[in-house]
Amino acid sequence: MLTMKRTILIIGVAFSISAGVVFGIRASADALAVIIGVVLGVAASVPTTFLITYVLTRSGLGGEAAQPYATPHQPPVIVINTADKPGVSHPSPALPALSAPTHGRQWTVIGDDDTNQ
Repeated sequence: MLTMKRTILIIGVAFSISAGVVFGIRASADALAVIIGVVLGVAASVPTTFLITYVLTRSGLGGEAAQPYATPHQPPVIVINTADKPGVSHPSPALPALSAPTHGRQWTVIGDDDTNQ
């Protein structure tokens, strides 16, 4: 069984190498440059992908890694909204008075019967 797997592996590698040689001989230099650029770009993204995956899974494990800036002695933050309490009045900010326009806008419709005079 092991020799059959090894034989299939050797045949697959030999086929891949021969197909690559035939393609390399027949393809233009521009096509080879594009293919090499794509292969190298994908190869360059693999370590970055592993690094990002490691960092994201590590930060989701525990409290220390998830909150690096939090100290154990930090007091809780409490926000009290006094606007909801009865008897407490806050002055509203003064809004500027908006005056109504004294005259309307004049619109000119191109192609209208009134503009073709």
